[in-house]
Amino acid sequence: MKDTIPLEKRADRLPASFKAAEAVARRQVLDGVLPVAKLQRLAAALSGAADALTIHVEFVPHPRSMGRASGRIRGLLPLTCQRSLQVFDWPLDVAFDWIMVRDEAEEERLLADADPVMLQEEQLLLHDAIEDEVLLSLPLVPMAPESSLPGSHESVAPSPAAGAKTKMPQGKTKAPRISDNFELDDSRPNPFLALKAQFSKD
Repeated sequence: MKDTIPLEKRADRLPASFKAAEAVARRQVLDGVLPVAKLQRLAAALSGAADALTIHVEFVPHPRSMGRASGRIRGLLPLTCQRSLQVFDWPLDVAFDWIMVRDEAEEERLLADADPVMLQEEQLLLHDAIEDEVLLSLPLVPMAPESSLPGSHESVAPSPAAGAKTKMPQGKTKAPRISDNFELDDSRPNPFLALKAQFSKD
């Protein structure tokens, strides 16, 4: 006999797919874990082996579609910091809100309501939908907290607070900067002042 999803919560069990209409009719609530090893595309995008994702998902009716699924995905994913080039555990915590649709026309019509998820023969492919959600949530440029450049042991000095004045030596103004490697020289005589003095003599 085929195992079915009960009306109550089932901990630590997330089906790969099931009939969306039944889950919506029962207002199904699922709490469980999903091993990252089962998500091949996500595993390939990481910088090491990850444990499992913790999933919470609730199904409710929607007036213009098969139904709505919303919830949260949490976990720790190993990524490479683009500043230090070290692998660190990036904390994933993403909320999702899906509208389950049957075809492209319905997807286009409901695009403004929430993120459409296409059903396959009335089945919601839950693992695939979760994997897509996590892949879209990965940072383009991962940065570990308090990271530094490779080979550098110095922390970056904080910028002066807004409104604070920079103290300069008396009798000298700060040279205007063009770039980090070049400064204008203020020590040269100002040609316009020299020209003004010449006219004053006349």
